[in-house]
Amino acid sequence: MDNEKLNKNKEEIVSSFSSLFENVDNLISDMKLHSSEEILNGSVVEAQKLVSQILPYQKFYDKLIGAKKVFDDINKVPQEEIELAKEKIEALDQEEIEKEVEEANEESDITSQINFRIPVLKALIFLGGSSEEIEVTDFVKKEMKKKFTEKDLEIPEGEEKERWLSNLYFETATMIDEGLLANESSNKNWEIAQKGIDYLSKYAK
Repeated sequence: MDNEKLNKNKEEIVSSFSSLFENVDNLISDMKLHSSEEILNGSVVEAQKLVSQILPYQKFYDKLIGAKKVFDDINKVPQEEIELAKEKIEALDQEEIEKEVEEANEESDITSQINFRIPVLKALIFLGGSSEEIEVTDFVKKEMKKKFTEKDLEIPEGEEKERWLSNLYFETATMIDEGLLANESSNKNWEIAQKGIDYLSKYAK
């Protein structure tokens, strides 16, 4: 989102606050005036009813003032500080992912699921954004053949696929859940989502 659009959104929020303040303030003023008229007309009970209705609106108005102050304080933060904080968060995200991959590889002599994430995304970009399962798995196998362990290439008892392929399928299911692959992706055809493209550009080495 560019600065022009950000500033426009901020202006719209400020305008909404102003409009809401005015509407609530007018409502409270009208109710107070009506209450005064009821008292002058001798309808004390009706006046009391109106006063009891005014109080919640007054509390709401006070909360609006507090919310507006919080917004103003946030709005005073320089854009440079916001960008710096964003960069720090992204750096931490990268460190966490690298740490997760490293720990997963240390704990087992089987290639863990998360190691297939970047190769799958790379494969789909190379294949034009979407492709049949067999084309993606062939690409990943070539990409990772030097990283596979002996156990990766074993076919576990009672199964039909090599262990690495089963782990790849588990990872693609996770990627669909996280929005990296399109929801309509199936075992026959996989498609990269915009979030997957963003992820690849951010974390691929």
